[in-house]
Amino acid sequence: MGFPEYNAAREALVLYGQPVLTYILLISVLQFLVSILYLWKKNHQFHDHLIKLLYVNTALYVVGFLFLIRFHIQIYNTVLIEYPHFLQEMVSVQSSRFAIPPWVENEKLYFWTMTTSVFVVMMQRRKDIVAFLGIILAVFSSIVYFFSNPFTDPLPGVHSEITGWYAALASSDPAIYQTAGTLFGRITYYYNSTYMWIHPPMLFIAYASLIITAAACVYMLIRQDRVYDEIAYRYAKIGYILLTAGMLIGYPWAIEAWKDSAWWWDPKISGSIMMWVLYSAYLHSRIYVNRYRMWKTTAYLGIICILSLVFTYLLTYIVPGIHSVVQP
Repeated sequence: MGFPEYNAAREALVLYGQPVLTYILLISVLQFLVSILYLWKKNHQFHDHLIKLLYVNTALYVVGFLFLIRFHIQIYNTVLIEYPHFLQEMVSVQSSRFAIPPWVENEKLYFWTMTTSVFVVMMQRRKDIVAFLGIILAVFSSIVYFFSNPFTDPLPGVHSEITGWYAALASSDPAIYQTAGTLFGRITYYYNSTYMWIHPPMLFIAYASLIITAAACVYMLIRQDRVYDEIAYRYAKIGYILLTAGMLIGYPWAIEAWKDSAWWWDPKISGSIMMWVLYSAYLHSRIYVNRYRMWKTTAYLGIICILSLVFTYLLTYIVPGIHSVVQP
């Protein structure tokens, strides 16, 4: 087992995964149109069709996610980072494998959208808000397909590191000791870290739940119906608890992985704290939702919160930092 087997697994993911995401995109276009038609004509048949499309799309997302999990298992089974024999006596750790969670790099938005889709299916009886969420999901699916597709170029960062490792190994590059040391650090403190299996999924599930809150807040402004406030609050509680726990779990990870860096000034961390403060304000404002003008204030806060959430997510791609893919 080695690099050829890893490459074969990567090609198989592209071969089988890309058609799944293409079907998701096509169904999402139908989902978008049916959602618009339902909101326009209020025809219950459109709602029934929408629910079927949501079920199919959610199932396809799960199938694609299973393909990603299989690929990650194959990476673990085929790629071994091992020092050459002449260096093994000089190091304490002689070999390591990648145990990568399936929500890194270009898989993040896929996981977030899949989780949101599951939440939407769970609340299918709320027809108007589900149609509105159907539009949001269609937009998210389009963004996944065109800008964060995990199947066209699976794990490009990991692939670059694996390719670089095998190239150095084959050429007997004198710098292989440094290359291996860097890679062992990445594997230990990032890819294989226990925190990586807990911290990101908690945040992405929180994000999915808070999208429902934002949609309900929009409907609080359109229709001053108590049911939308209850939906917003119910999902905000789930999201807030997971968001808080996820951020707290990330703290010891940051100390362990970035102890020599001023990680507390990272833009993503600062943005996350501000987002958490805004959601705290939303939950506090809801206590007084029945007071004069507080209904709209609470709804507006819920919408501002989701804008801060999206902004915090995008910080990874637009501002240099520890979490960022942008180089300083």
